Amino acid sequence: MNNTSTLKRRGALSAAVAVALGLSGQAIGQLAEQNPGVFGDLDATRGGSPILYSQLDLASGNGAPDQDFEAGFDTYDSEGADDFVVPGGIQWQIDEVATVGTTGTAGGATVNISFHGNAGGTPGAAVCTYTGLTPIDNAGSFTIALPTACVLPPGTYWMVQQTIQEFATGGQHFWSNRTAAANNPAVWRNPGDGFGSGCTDWAPMAGAGDGDPATGCGVGGGVNPDFLFEIRGIEAPLPPPVAVPVMNSWGWIALFGGLLAFAGFTMTRRESNNRA
Repeated sequence: MNNTSTLKRRGALSAAVAVALGLSGQAIGQLAEQNPGVFGDLDATRGGSPILYSQLDLASGNGAPDQDFEAGFDTYDSEGADDFVVPGGIQWQIDEVATVGTTGTAGGATVNISFHGNAGGTPGAAVCTYTGLTPIDNAGSFTIALPTACVLPPGTYWMVQQTIQEFATGGQHFWSNRTAAANNPAVWRNPGDGFGSGCTDWAPMAGAGDGDPATGCGVGGGVNPDFLFEIRGIEAPLPPPVAVPVMNSWGWIALFGGLLAFAGFTMTRRESNNRA
């Protein structure tokens, strides 16, 4: 068996996570034939920030690859994204995120996290970007503290995750998914198309996986439309709008009178200069 044949499109949710989410009895599968890995739950000693958005229910028992591999496997580099909505009238100051996942060998991964605006149902321009973060890694489930808060006003946003991990030492990482969609379906991309899905740019994670992004990427089981993740931080009031001075009628009269006086002064001085 060659190395590339061990790279899989599909992962499995851990037994511990399944039990924690009330899903005991789901099948547990191997991530890669030569690296079954150790499964774990989200870290219980998180930073203590309130939960702003949680999408940890309805776990499917599967997951999609979201990994930046070593150079020899660059064509398999992939990442996933899922969206959430900041409600009107407030802003979110996000300081921690958590994602459920599975991996081959835990403890060696770092993570790229970014937040993007919405561009017609896929991630748009980046708003906040964090690279090379060291998570609390419990068998592929990450608790990730952000070095600075990402402040988001009302609107629809996407969180993008990519796990940086060498296949030779850590195996594959999969971001676990769920059986129902909230907001827009999660999207996935593999720019080098090593998995042969055709999804070299953002396209729905679920679908046929027949090489046509319009019909979906077919990763993570092919039928599961969203990822498992949670966003933590604080809600804060929106900053007050910048006051724009409004001039009443007396102000306009004073301004017009000043302009006339300035014009008269200029003309008088010009005539004096001509006589001199």
